[in-house]
Amino acid sequence: MTPYYSENQIRNLHAEFKSLKKYVEKLAFFDRCFGIIPFAFPDFDPLLKFFFQNEKTEELIDIFKKERNNPGLTEKKFFYDENFTFNIKPANSNSSAYSHFILSCFLLRKPAFEEWIRQHKSAEITLEILLDEANGMVNHIENHLQNDYDKSFKLQCMSVFYRGYYDAFTRHTNGPGKKRKFIELYLYAQGMIYADYISSLKTEMKKSGDAVDLQKPVLLDLAGKLALLNKLGILDFLKKKYVGLESENELVETISLITGESLEKKEMILLTLRKAQFVNGTMSYHLPVIADQNNRIK
Repeated sequence: MTPYYSENQIRNLHAEFKSLKKYVEKLAFFDRCFGIIPFAFPDFDPLLKFFFQNEKTEELIDIFKKERNNPGLTEKKFFYDENFTFNIKPANSNSSAYSHFILSCFLLRKPAFEEWIRQHKSAEITLEILLDEANGMVNHIENHLQNDYDKSFKLQCMSVFYRGYYDAFTRHTNGPGKKRKFIELYLYAQGMIYADYISSLKTEMKKSGDAVDLQKPVLLDLAGKLALLNKLGILDFLKKKYVGLESENELVETISLITGESLEKKEMILLTLRKAQFVNGTMSYHLPVIADQNNRIK
């Protein structure tokens, strides 16, 4: 909610705003005086209820509708004897700076996880339970993104969240390259924050000497096995060896033998290969729920 300003204050603020030369200075000024994020977004939630509880998902839908129906969110107007307009709508050259600034505002809302974890763990709720729960949430989202093909709003939101999580987890956080919706930047930030939450849990477990051995081998799922084969160069070798649709069955059977996966999973292996693009030994999915290649919510 915009604070109340008198006419004299608005005149002084407008003069100061006009004197600013750098676009990022105008953004910071606008945020300080009026609040650059116009809606109340959900706080950090380790259970990600805005994906898995309908009433919480409706809150995101409501924010999306408010933004879509209100194009004037980048300016504030005041009417006295003359008009005073504070406009931060980015030109094309400033669109990335605008989105980065909004994203940074969302990231600043991240809890101090060391204190947050201290308050939420107990004899019954151990660090191991919190970490298993968080990893389970990420796996749940991955499962939806790999297996659901509808174009629902929720699935699009999951995709943007997961991109933020994946980018933070792999330390490839280049951020938005153009102007994005508030809801997109919020979800991307939540994904980054969730990656930090999991990292913080692991750090706390190491500090506390928790009973869980963090160094024990982790059993890979099918996607993980294929990513490892790709990293070792085996997948490329097999693809060259079995070229053409007529050899597709042999390719899948060979991969099944190498990974130890049941032959009953041949279709799943083939589907995963078709859907995945391998980058630096990891898998990123081309998801049909996003209308363009930039993970934008329509």
